[in-house]
Amino acid sequence: MIFRKEVYFTRDMEKYNRAKAALADHGIEYTSKSNPMTNPGRYHGTPFINASAAYEYHLFVARKEEEKAEQVLRSAGVK
Repeated sequence: MIFRKEVYFTRDMEKYNRAKAALADHGIEYTSKSNPMTNPGRYHGTPFINASAAYEYHLFVARKEEEKAEQVLRSAGVK
């Protein structure tokens, strides 16, 4: 998906999974990306980080589906 827009961002895995399910239930294709915040370097961790905020989750959809995806996410109660 070359021309994509980010429609959702969270650090909560449960909300992330609900958002993915809502998009899939409505036939909206998406790509996702997760970014671990605990490993800034090759051999270094991040001390004192809250485990519930250790990952960032992003959902992207095609630009033409952005408005529909936003509406689906709002009606699913995750946005």
